[in-house]
Amino acid sequence: MCRTRMVVGVGSKHISGTFVEIIEQQGWQGLWAGNAINMLRIIPTQAIKLGTFEYVKRAMTSAQEKWSRTESPKVQIGPVGLNFSLSWISPVAVAGAVTGIASTLVCHPLEVLKVYAVMDPCPFL
Repeated sequence: MCRTRMVVGVGSKHISGTFVEIIEQQGWQGLWAGNAINMLRIIPTQAIKLGTFEYVKRAMTSAQEKWSRTESPKVQIGPVGLNFSLSWISPVAVAGAVTGIASTLVCHPLEVLKVYAVMDPCPFL
């Protein structure tokens, strides 16, 4: 809560000042503002990360194995021929990048709701 308020730019510039402001304005319950949304965000984020990572890692590994047995993809543009090789690309790195992008695209709206809940707490969030 304190960190989110400081990132958004609400309140004091020091964590101790932000902590005291929250306690004074909203009581101890104010420290938990936005926590329900944050907990709802974690479940789909982790599920997307796990599923996407494993799927992309396996797909990249099988593509690399397939292309190492056969010829890798080639593009011929006039006299210039380009040969694409995926042997230098790490399947784990690609899977991690795709995972981060996918989970952020899907779950970012919940992060925005969390920030709004911190700035203007509602009793049901």
